[in-house]
Amino acid sequence: MEPVKAFFPLSTWLLRLAILVVIYILFFTALRTFNVHNANFWFAVGFTLCGILLFIGGFFNKSTMTVVTAWLLLLGCIYKLVMHYAFDKGSIAALYFVFAALALFFISIGNKKK
Repeated sequence: MEPVKAFFPLSTWLLRLAILVVIYILFFTALRTFNVHNANFWFAVGFTLCGILLFIGGFFNKSTMTVVTAWLLLLGCIYKLVMHYAFDKGSIAALYFVFAALALFFISIGNKKK
């Protein structure tokens, strides 16, 4: 069975939306507290800003914004995974791993239309 290549643009936009949903799930409580003296707040701000810029980058012809923000998201996810396994245990690491995979996907394709 052949892949349906017509779904590629739709799937990339759904993945961009999925990144925004994951950011909302992971970081909404940290953003809502608005504690500027807490490192988690600044990570939440960084992830949220990069996620929004990744989404906006999909509207441009050049892939620069998409690739740069995807790199920043990937590095943030790697940092969170390392810190999670070094100091904390739980199931949230799986979500960061999927999030990192999505970021790597956008690093590899940029704004490819087909």
